[in-house]
Amino acid sequence: MKKGIISLLTIVFAFAFICIPAFSQTPTESAAEATDPEVDKLKEKVAEKVEELKEEYKKAVSGTIENIEKNKISLVNPDGETIDIEVDETLTSLYEIKGTKTVDLTLDDLQKGDYIFVSGPEIGQMITANEIYKDTQYIVLSGKITEVNADDYTLKIVTVDKTNYVLDIETSTKQNLLNITSLDTEKIGFTKLKEGDSIHVVVEGNPENPKQARFTARKLLVIPNEYFLQ
Repeated sequence: MKKGIISLLTIVFAFAFICIPAFSQTPTESAAEATDPEVDKLKEKVAEKVEELKEEYKKAVSGTIENIEKNKISLVNPDGETIDIEVDETLTSLYEIKGTKTVDLTLDDLQKGDYIFVSGPEIGQMITANEIYKDTQYIVLSGKITEVNADDYTLKIVTVDKTNYVLDIETSTKQNLLNITSLDTEKIGFTKLKEGDSIHVVVEGNPENPKQARFTARKLLVIPNEYFLQ
């Protein structure tokens, strides 16, 4: 990217010098030529091109921090790939997302296992971070309810890829049911959950234990089996 910018600047200034007449000029005339509107337009085009190049190479990634050094973070994305992030103390802004608000952070506030979003230009195999956001990793599980246990308020579900999970239903869990007549969603309690119904659940992921099979349900939406039999 730097070579492209340097080449473009070289062309601009070479063009500017070619455009200057060869006859003798006074210092006043030279100053006037230096502020020629055409030269100013070329300079503006250079600035625009620089911004275009920045946007072209900008990238956003997310993942779990694998390692932190003085000014470098290695994270593993959801595909298992390792991505190197460069942190500039004067340019990189760090935040933590808490609900609908963001809180300022420093690099010292981050640690291995944290889930982060990063945006910034990618040069080679390195992303130079403009912003880093520490967040909670949420996962959406979709499947069918296979067991409802009213003794300990848990559900067992099997997902579309045949993975089995146990879900703890807490008083804070937001439970909703699709009304098959109006197609609106309505709030429900644990007693409305039944085997065979389809379910979509939001849970909080655990980056350090990707094979975890038991979660506390944060939100769930149940679609009654009758909906598919209409």
